[in-house]
Amino acid sequence: MLESLAESQEWIYHLVLLKSSMLGALLIALGIPGQFLPVLVSGAFWLVAGDSATDEMSPSATEVAVLFSLGIMAELLEFVSGWLGGRTAGSRWQGTLGGMLGGFLGAIFGNILLPFVGGIFCLIAGTFVGAVFGEKMAPQEGGNEHAIKVGLASAIGRTLGLVGKLTVVLGIGFWAIWRLIF
Repeated sequence: MLESLAESQEWIYHLVLLKSSMLGALLIALGIPGQFLPVLVSGAFWLVAGDSATDEMSPSATEVAVLFSLGIMAELLEFVSGWLGGRTAGSRWQGTLGGMLGGFLGAIFGNILLPFVGGIFCLIAGTFVGAVFGEKMAPQEGGNEHAIKVGLASAIGRTLGLVGKLTVVLGIGFWAIWRLIF
């Protein structure tokens, strides 16, 4: 049984952090950047309990900063992986920019047009369409085949970036489970 208020608050914090990481993973699957949800929860606990009598009652500023850094790195990982995917197929800057903008717009309009499933699918499809459109706008020798190759590589890279982002959020959840158990 919990012996003190500090222990019970720490237990509640890690339980809420676990739930927020699970919800964050669901948001990522919907095409919404849910990796920041655990950061918001941790920051809220830090702000509310930060002036308490003991430091044990709240997450440290370092923990909040680490979670924020992980959220930023996960978002960058998604964009950089899409960029690297396109570059491996010989993308020009127009194709790279088109893939990034297409993915961003696809996630927004996908969630509006097809709630719950459209975000992730339209994000990947938007990356493909944007990269193909960008490559076709660039002066090139490769033609349609090259543009489609770049679009597929960009979409695969973006998908791998989403898997990486999901891994970061699930890692935060497993860390919360670890802290609940030990």
